[in-house]
This record gives sequence, structure tokens and C-alpha cells, in this order.
Amino acid sequence: MFNPFRPSTISGFPSGSVVLKTFVRGKRQSTQSASTKKVVNQLSALSASRKQPKLLNLCNEDLIKHRTIVNAWKMFKRREEQRRHNQLKKQYKSIYNAMEDLKQTSPKLFELANAKEEGKRFPLEMRVPTDFPPTQPWVYNYSPKKETK
Repeated sequence: MFNPFRPSTISGFPSGSVVLKTFVRGKRQSTQSASTKKVVNQLSALSASRKQPKLLNLCNEDLIKHRTIVNAWKMFKRREEQRRHNQLKKQYKSIYNAMEDLKQTSPKLFELANAKEEGKRFPLEMRVPTDFPPTQPWVYNYSPKKETK
């Protein structure tokens, strides 16, 4: 494989001379025909499901360590998933109880809270919350677009 940073010798020059190859950006041209590419893609897609991961050749002690670590990781992930499931269950119960309470207290407000709103969308001008701050911290002169009817 070509490494643009590794020097290589060129035939015809003395073996002591070193020449750096230049790195070429861009798409490489394939020498395969279109039908050959199609067959190769089909075969690789079919055989991908049959590929098995390589077996680890470990001594007994390392195999025991490996299995212990894998089992501990599975147990950790299972507990994490169970914790998440329990939290979602509590949230659902809380929402359900609040809606039942609202239904008992004020059926009119319950119907309004559950009414479908057609055509209502999040304003496209507003920035969606992300993990990173925006490049422009705050728009001081923001005003929503005027709708003309």
C-alpha cells in the first residue's frame, strides 16, 4: 500500500538514492469493468453475513480473565439498562397519574391538553439545543418573521 510519508527507491536509480513519492488527492480510477464491480459488490454483500470473528488464542488463565471481564461488562450494561428502564417507568407513571388527576379535576382542561394541534411546528428561526455553544452567542435584535395572509 502506498504511504506518502515513507521513502521508496525507484528502479533505474542507484539503490542508495531515495525519492519521495508525491501524495495525490482525488478519486482513484478503477481498472475493473462495471459488471465486475457489480458482481464483486453482490458477493461481498452475500458473504458479509457469514463472516465470523477470529477466535482468540489465549492460555487458560487469560481466557478466564477475558470471560470474567466480559461477564462483568454484561452485568454492568444490564444493570444500567434496568436502571434506565425503571426511571422511564417512574416517569410514565408520574405522567399517567398527573393526567388522571387532571381528568378527574377538570375534564375540559384534560381535553385541551390532549387536543391535536394541526400545523404547529417548532420555529425554524430558533436554534436547536446542542452540546456546544453557538458561534454567535446571542441575537440581540431578533424578531420573528411577520406572516402575511
